Amino acid sequence: MMILGSCSDMGEPEVLLPLMEVDASSLDFSTVTIGSPQTRQIQIVNSGEGQLNGELTLIQDSSVYAIIPQGVFTLAGDDTLFAELTFTPSAEFTYGAQIIIIGDDLGNPEHMITLTGAGTALPVPALSVSNSSLNFGSILTGNNSQQQITLSSTGNDTLLIASIDFDLDVYSMDVPTPLELIPGASQLVTITFQSGVAGTFSGSMTIVSNSPSTPDVVSLSGETEVAVSYAGSVQPIWNSNCGSCHGSNGGLNLTSYTNLMSGSSNNGPAVIPGNGANSLIIRRINGTTGGLMPQGGPALSATTIATIETWINQGALDN
Repeated sequence: MMILGSCSDMGEPEVLLPLMEVDASSLDFSTVTIGSPQTRQIQIVNSGEGQLNGELTLIQDSSVYAIIPQGVFTLAGDDTLFAELTFTPSAEFTYGAQIIIIGDDLGNPEHMITLTGAGTALPVPALSVSNSSLNFGSILTGNNSQQQITLSSTGNDTLLIASIDFDLDVYSMDVPTPLELIPGASQLVTITFQSGVAGTFSGSMTIVSNSPSTPDVVSLSGETEVAVSYAGSVQPIWNSNCGSCHGSNGGLNLTSYTNLMSGSSNNGPAVIPGNGANSLIIRRINGTTGGLMPQGGPALSATTIATIETWINQGALDN
């Protein structure tokens, strides 16, 4: 947790908190040829604003797994740590292990990743999928969001991918099937999420192949929302409630989008695109910084404030 030394407009310190996220809870290397190292990637994300202090530990009974880096780490806000995990079986045996990740995220301080993998001396095709889930985040209707996933042939025989199917039509990809991959080869697949209607879309991508792990399933999630119009929904709020104090007489001018985004000479930017909760104008109309606005009331309704905050979170577009 980080507490900034500077103060906000109200003289109160701003507390920046870390938020730790890990992209997997288990990793299965499936069947791998003895002595043939196979590598997977783990992502540790600090989605908060404060520095994340943590430690990554690998626990195993043998030495078939290795991870770099290991031990103490720090992550700045909105930063990602990429850890490389390698599995090199030494016998025809099924190996298990655990990765323990702890951090000073007060709400979610510990993550555990379970590792499994088997060694074989026989020709066996195997598919390794770089991600078990993909989150496309929240986008506006009509826009699209893309994520990439890597399909790797990690066995010692040719991998034949017969089909890749999505259970929801809001998801699509750029690679045709069937697909053939020789041992050691990989294929990068770009997946696109797009919807013309608002909603939450939880789906899956199913990969059918000659790998013993088939079918391999990747969970998909994404949200879409209708864009709030500045001209149609936000500017009328300023016109009806704020024009008498925030017109052309100095200070923050709310008579147009351009004037709003210019902020004021006394308090700086009024809007932080993408961050409604911390934008000065939201803090003022909520009464958490300075006097409650509009000055002299009446206070804006919760629905009206939510409209403004949603517009800011969507990027504060001039639309």
